[in-house]
Amino acid sequence: MKRDIDNCGGKWSFINPPEFIFTASCKIHDTNYFIGWKEKDRKRADDGFLKYMLIDCNRHKGLVKKYYIFWAYCYYYSVRVFWKKYFNYN
Repeated sequence: MKRDIDNCGGKWSFINPPEFIFTASCKIHDTNYFIGWKEKDRKRADDGFLKYMLIDCNRHKGLVKKYYIFWAYCYYYSVRVFWKKYFNYN
């Protein structure tokens, strides 16, 4: 399986979060998808992804923070629903 760590989503993605704030979270998530294993590991990777994105959001205040939190949840749910085919099931 080719290792594809492309930061936050592919060019085809219809969910385009503010990539600059979530870059580290996306790289960790992509690495976890590459490592793969079983469905429980995919869930753990996705839940960790949300956790780290929310940590990134907490570095901001007010409306900016709320805007980033909105994107974090949108991105998390899109990953849970649409990205299963990209997980490396060993």
